[in-house]
Amino acid sequence: MIMNKKGRPSTKKKKLKNGYYMSIRNSVSSKPVRIMRDTFEEMKLVEENFRNRDFKYLGLVKNNIWLDGEKKGKTTN
Repeated sequence: MIMNKKGRPSTKKKKLKNGYYMSIRNSVSSKPVRIMRDTFEEMKLVEENFRNRDFKYLGLVKNNIWLDGEKKGKTTN
């Protein structure tokens, strides 16, 4: 039994949780996966675990604003 959602779609923008964000991809052709960690130490551990893959640090998000990285000072929407 498939239930279809009826009604108007949400217009509210999605918000990112507070934390450190990084993207990881297997090769140049694959889509990246965005991963969030709460602390800088956890983020460094993920970087060590995926050292044979393409790892990119995206930045720190706090209250829907990028505090560092490429999008520093911009909102997360």
